Parts: sequence; C-alpha cells; structure tokens
Amino acid sequence: MERAVPHNDENKQAAVEVHTVQADEFAERYDVRSTDPYADCFAYSRYRLASQMALYLPKTGDGKSLLDVGCGTGHYIKSLRESGYAVSGVDASDGMLAHARANNPGVVIEKGDVDALPFQNASFDYVLSIEVLRYLKSPQQSIREMARVLKPGGIALVTAAPRLNLNGYWPLNQVTSRMRIGNLTQLRQYFTTSRSLRRQFHAAGFEEISIHGIYLGPINWVARLAKPFLRNFLRHWESIDCALADRGVLRDLSNMYLVRAVRAR
Repeated sequence: MERAVPHNDENKQAAVEVHTVQADEFAERYDVRSTDPYADCFAYSRYRLASQMALYLPKTGDGKSLLDVGCGTGHYIKSLRESGYAVSGVDASDGMLAHARANNPGVVIEKGDVDALPFQNASFDYVLSIEVLRYLKSPQQSIREMARVLKPGGIALVTAAPRLNLNGYWPLNQVTSRMRIGNLTQLRQYFTTSRSLRRQFHAAGFEEISIHGIYLGPINWVARLAKPFLRNFLRHWESIDCALADRGVLRDLSNMYLVRAVRAR
C-alpha cells in the first residue's frame, strides 16, 4: 500500500489547535484518572476504555511493536511501554507532543498527520487510535493509513463517536460548533454508526471486524446538573454499564465505540 497524501481539512487543523491549547488540561485529566477512575466523566470513560482494550491487548507485550496514532499526552504509550511493548507515537499537536516526549524519553514520537503516517508499510503488530476519528470529516484515509502501517494479521484498536449516544452529543455539537454556549468547546465533531464503521474498515483492508460499546448513559448531564453526586453515581452505575453497554442495539446508544479489526493477511 502506498503512503497517502493528507487531506486539506480545516476542521482537523482546528482540532489540532484546540488540543494544543488544552494539552496541559489533558495531561492533568490523565493523571487524575490514574488515581481515581470515578473522579469525572473523562476519567470514567478512559477507565472503561482501558478495561475493554485489555481484552484485545496481551497483558505482556513481549516486544511486540505498537503505534499510537494521535498519541496525545503519551499516557497510553507510557503504560504499554511499561508492559513490554515496543511503542511509537504520532501526533500533530506541538503541545501534546511535548507531554508525550516528556512522559516517554527515548521513544520515537513523530509529529505527523493521521492521514499520512510517517512510518513504513507493515511496521507494527498493533495500532491504537483513541478519539481521533471523531475530528475527521472523512476518516477513510486515516483508516487506510492504519492498515498500511500494520503487518498482515496485525490488530487495530480504534475509537469513534456513536451518532445515537445517550449524552446527546450529536445534536448538541451541531449547535455548539456554530455558536458559543457556556464553556463548551466550539469545535465540529463527526459521529457515526456501527454499520458505517464496519464498512469503512472493510474497505480499508481489514477483516474480523468487531465493534463494541464502551460506556452508556447520560453521565455528562449528571456531571453538569448534579456534580457533587457524580462520583457515587459512577461507582453504582458501573455494574449496570458493564452489563449493558456492549449488548445488541445498546452499543449504538453508547458514548464511545471501540473497533477491533485485523489487517488482512
């Protein structure tokens, strides 16, 4: 597969700029998550995601190569490196890269476009991409790039934003991307369905595609309307979440998808 030419996507560049501004905030959120997974919605979402990804990533890496596409602050890279994976990362945000490199001295972490990854064909056993597709108007090219850098039989673990999520992000973002409302970030995001994701990953050269719901419920509204009760709510909600979020049609109502796909041999 040939290396792609990056899209001229204004929203993608806007997302990079917003994440550069918010890099310190994200680093702090990940630090909080490591000590209290019920501290806020971000911590809880990443805690639930880590629990699901653990089903598809061996606990011990044994030197297997892994690329984090849109590696952000590098917290996932650090954890996986400590578990024995040979890790690399790529991100377009200078602010995020500064944190990622500080967290992972000596690790190859490149500045680059998710639509044109700066790595050779068939370089990695695993590709990880957390909360990247939601900022891409046309995610197909980035998915193809993940396939290109994976070895045949390599595994991609990629998140995406469900259109029908119970937090109501899709219609809310249609409004907030056009006008300032409170402290909500004014940035367009793109939402999808499990059917669309399956079709896109298949077209990019993946097989054995499974799509999972990570966490369920309008928890962000609980955080906004009853924040003092959020921690206890999440503790009690978790058992229900584990039972329901990845079941049948309910996964399409979840607040985050995780795609697990195998690069065709």
